[in-house]
Amino acid sequence: MKITAILGSPNKKGTTSTIAGTFLAEAEKLGAKTNTYFLNEMNFRGCQGCHACKSVQDHCILEDDLTDALEDIKTSDMMVFATPVYYWDVTGQFKCFIDRTWSLVKPDYKTNPEPSYIPKGKRALFITSQQAGEELHKDVVNKYMGFFTMYGFKTDSIRAFGIAAENPNAVDEYIIEAKKIANRILAKA
Repeated sequence: MKITAILGSPNKKGTTSTIAGTFLAEAEKLGAKTNTYFLNEMNFRGCQGCHACKSVQDHCILEDDLTDALEDIKTSDMMVFATPVYYWDVTGQFKCFIDRTWSLVKPDYKTNPEPSYIPKGKRALFITSQQAGEELHKDVVNKYMGFFTMYGFKTDSIRAFGIAAENPNAVDEYIIEAKKIANRILAKA
């Protein structure tokens, strides 16, 4: 199984990256091949709104560090998307990436039963973390899970909340959850 991760945190050792890294390490133990894109270290531009991906070709016309990442979404068996919640939404790096996934949506997406260029049958794990409690920012997860569902992914999520410097062990339960999800998914692969 080929698993590609898109990490939207600017902190490689932060909560979201740690949970995603745990999932990937467990998946590798179970035989998966993994690839990680750390958005904060990549050089890319946001969507230009040119709609070339809807009229001229079936992929983004921009050629930058996201070119391979967007292609890997099509060729991977599973994607891991991970971002902390910053200022009531995903990080800017992750939002810029998501905007570029517009190129993965077919021109007739509103009426097409398969609205995405991503082959069906793939899985996605969406990982978020936040300092706020459970009741806040559910809308962030719901919104982005909607994108992943539209792309045709069978989705899982880990929503880590109440994570703060004064409670460093709060991440432990989410690390356990990441390992469980890896074992459940890869046992079926």
